[in-house]
Amino acid sequence: MWFSPELQRNLWLQLSWGRVLAAPILIGIVVAALLASWNPAPSHLAEYARWGFVLLLALWSTRRVADSLAEEVGGGTWESQRMTGMSAWSMVWGKLIGGAIFPWYCALICLGLMVWFSFKASPADLRIALGYQVATLLLAAVLAQATALVVALLLLRKAQFRRRLTVTMAQSAGLLAFGAAVYWKYSAVPLAAEIGTVRWYQQEYPANQFYLSSVAIFTLWALVGAWRLMRAELLYVNRPWMWTLFTLFCMAYAAGFVPWDVEPLTSRLASACFVGLTLTYAGFFGEAKDPVRYRWGLARFKALHWWRALEFTPWWLISYVLAAIAGGATIWSIAMGGELAWQNTWAADVQRYASVLTLGTFAYVFAGLLLFALRDMLFLLWLNFTGKMRGRADLSGLVVLAIAYGPLPMLLVGAGAAQFLPAAWPVAVTNLMALAWPAAEVVVVWFLLLLRWRQATRIEILADDREEPSIGTH
Repeated sequence: MWFSPELQRNLWLQLSWGRVLAAPILIGIVVAALLASWNPAPSHLAEYARWGFVLLLALWSTRRVADSLAEEVGGGTWESQRMTGMSAWSMVWGKLIGGAIFPWYCALICLGLMVWFSFKASPADLRIALGYQVATLLLAAVLAQATALVVALLLLRKAQFRRRLTVTMAQSAGLLAFGAAVYWKYSAVPLAAEIGTVRWYQQEYPANQFYLSSVAIFTLWALVGAWRLMRAELLYVNRPWMWTLFTLFCMAYAAGFVPWDVEPLTSRLASACFVGLTLTYAGFFGEAKDPVRYRWGLARFKALHWWRALEFTPWWLISYVLAAIAGGATIWSIAMGGELAWQNTWAADVQRYASVLTLGTFAYVFAGLLLFALRDMLFLLWLNFTGKMRGRADLSGLVVLAIAYGPLPMLLVGAGAAQFLPAAWPVAVTNLMALAWPAAEVVVVWFLLLLRWRQATRIEILADDREEPSIGTH
């Protein structure tokens, strides 16, 4: 894995002798100039070196990872690489390490300087232990690069590879991931240094250890995501087990931070539902929507070939089902007075009725959220199944949804038609009658989607005579 041909090729291209010698010399000149002209404190020099590491890996390495893939697609060598027989892991590590090996080489020099000057500084001048700083920076760098590679591979699957736009989007995603990973250490309102502990599922954990563990876990998820997408590019069969586990993990992880002691079970289920709906939209925009593949998947389900049907199951559908389960449990919990089981006592009855009176509105809101999300998915599929809009359907759908959830409710309120708000704004769904609006929209959009789906599959099959692919299960 580590010495695959892909990695060796990138090492030879990126690490020439001139570069290897020039980097430490130039960095040494900068450090010597600072010491000679200003002579700053060791803690300040350690901070400068830390920011050198951050800039090199957050900005440069993420660009290189995305650009290495874009160069191969633009140069016409990507298809030949896919046919070389290299494993998905070899390809991933070849892109992550080999494609950004020179930024890593320069950044590790900065990291060494940071450690050296931190040892010379007073422990009181270090806002966080040196070991936590080094571990966080290294994990954040890997997380940023893996995120950039994931986004680049997703865009490669979705549409024709547009080099400049794709590289910029992938780099931006990696930069956001890096910022999120080190936020707790650099924030003006620190989540770790001053607070000291983190409360998760009503248990207290040391903040530094908790956030470092969280970054490590999400880094692992990013690497797994890059590996799975690379497998798809190499035409291996990917069943959606990893996406299912990732959705469940994110839902459970977010639910642990619910701070309320009142109705904690209902609050955690509601938080899990929100995360599931968020991943529903992310999963939808992250994969290609082919009407023929949807038809194949439905045919496998109808034939009860469950194992084959999983190959065609879309990510968004998995996340939506899990979000619907969490949302249904939230509504049930409200109806049960904050619990998931009936209790045959008068106190439980009082609590149940009080919960329904105080939280009953939220039950309808969650039902509305689920219906609106389903309507959005069906509408976006309707756009994607239109042949003329296939390349820009997601962007057009985002614009339409932004208008539907923003200006349209304001227009209804301004026009004195607030009674129609439940048709455009899920928060306005506060009773059973209001719930009929999104339910009717789901039925209408589903009917239109069926018509467009049948037309799209008939046209495409007649156009290219495609048959279901018979890919091995390796």
